[in-house]
Amino acid sequence: MRILKHVGKVCVVVLITLCGSTLAVAEERSAGETLYVQYCASCHGERGNGNGPVAVALVTKPSDLRTITTRHRGEFPRDGLGRIIAGDEVIAAHGTRIMPIWGERLQDDVLGTVNKSAVARGRIGFLVDYLETLQGTEHKEFDNVVLPTTGVPPGQK
Repeated sequence: MRILKHVGKVCVVVLITLCGSTLAVAEERSAGETLYVQYCASCHGERGNGNGPVAVALVTKPSDLRTITTRHRGEFPRDGLGRIIAGDEVIAAHGTRIMPIWGERLQDDVLGTVNKSAVARGRIGFLVDYLETLQGTEHKEFDNVVLPTTGVPPGQK
């Protein structure tokens, strides 16, 4: 009987731990999406396609954030994106920097003795995580319906 009580307590602890880690992942995803909507969607659009309400007023059209991985040969450039968002990296071919330096803005509300740049880096990490979830969600103009093994469209012989 004592063993069953211990097993029951262990099961409860395991369940609480698993639920807590699931909630933490959901909160991270939610934090990135919240930051995106607050800071990025006005230019890049709610879905990241580059057509936010401010985009029409910009000289340079905001990029389609859903195609970052495609534009980087199938690899999501996590570190590079973090540097671009923070303002640490400026792409010379793009000319002057149009996008705000979010590394500074993402720490404006931090008060007290907290390390402001660490908070900004954490927030940028959440944003980059969220951007990764957008990859591959762009609308395709066509579907390849030819079966690669036969060269014949499905349903035809």
